[in-house]
Amino acid sequence: MDPTRTLRDHRIMVRIVAALLAASVLCTASMALAANACRPTRDGKDRIDPAGGCPSGYFMRGACCESFNTMSQPSAAVKTCPAGTVANLGACVAKK
Repeated sequence: MDPTRTLRDHRIMVRIVAALLAASVLCTASMALAANACRPTRDGKDRIDPAGGCPSGYFMRGACCESFNTMSQPSAAVKTCPAGTVANLGACVAKK
């Protein structure tokens, strides 16, 4: 067995594994970027990824489906909680 041939085969395998790893990382990164591309607008309109088309109440804008109406904002009214609980970030939680 020729040691130079074995070394050359090893280098080829290392390059193949490195190329597969790089392709995997790039594919995962591009899918993650695409999944987060459609975010709500500054004026409160919902934006979602189109799945074959936009659902009713949405229209195509760029690569996203944008709602015709603004999203309803949570009430700013003070929420009263039952005894033994306190309001924390808009929900009632048990007192510590």
